[in-house]
Amino acid sequence: MLIGADGAGSHLRAQLLPQAQRVETGILAISGKLRLTQATRAATPPAFFRGPTLVLGPRGCFLFGSAVEYESIAHPEGTRPEAGKAAVADPDDGTYDREEYVMWGFSAGREKFGIPENNTALADDVLKDAVEKLMAEWHPALRRLVQMAEASTLTSFRVKTSVPIPPWKTRNVTLLGDALHNMTPFRGIGANTALRDAAALRRAFASVERGEIELIPALAGYEREMIDYGFRAVRTSLREMKRVHSEGFLARAATKVLLRAVDLVPALKSAFHGG
Repeated sequence: MLIGADGAGSHLRAQLLPQAQRVETGILAISGKLRLTQATRAATPPAFFRGPTLVLGPRGCFLFGSAVEYESIAHPEGTRPEAGKAAVADPDDGTYDREEYVMWGFSAGREKFGIPENNTALADDVLKDAVEKLMAEWHPALRRLVQMAEASTLTSFRVKTSVPIPPWKTRNVTLLGDALHNMTPFRGIGANTALRDAAALRRAFASVERGEIELIPALAGYEREMIDYGFRAVRTSLREMKRVHSEGFLARAATKVLLRAVDLVPALKSAFHGG
């Protein structure tokens, strides 16, 4: 049994399902990180420390930000390790260091960045300048995060999405996660969907091991189920991408109202997370 779990650029998918395509959405995303020091902690909006934060900017621009911290039982209050590092308890028998940082991701229609279409590898300073220009009228605290980002952490990618395909003839080769249903990052459900695939595939294998079903029929059932919910997640993610990059005033206002309501009402939050 061969399982293709080799990501969005899956070589296995290209051989197994050459008709399965990924297409560009027209959105370019640029991200950066800041080592979490006392200076960056003071400069970062408090909301970033409460969880992933979405910022809908003007002209279809979008910013995602979050802080990664590790609360540790390995050191009492007042004895935190060197800024930017956190000694955290190892679940086995020791301690190890993990990086603490603030990250941001900025995205907009590619044409807004003023970057030539044929450019694939961009210098860090070009990426940072492009984001800073588009954020010229944003709140100083958000602009400062871009300015303070370490050049070596900057990355960019053209946002792509997979094109749904119908079930194929099952064989002893299958796919899992982004290798088939790659989606945009704007709903934040890609990794969870891949984990759902893994759980469904495990159940299929367990039923074969128990002698309840033969391998190929079990895999066929897995693939039909995975195609259904996987590409439903792809469509949901694509709708979310269009929503957060909307340029219309009314559409942006409605999105802000929706997201704030989801954040405040537990029942809405549960439904939203459930897709």
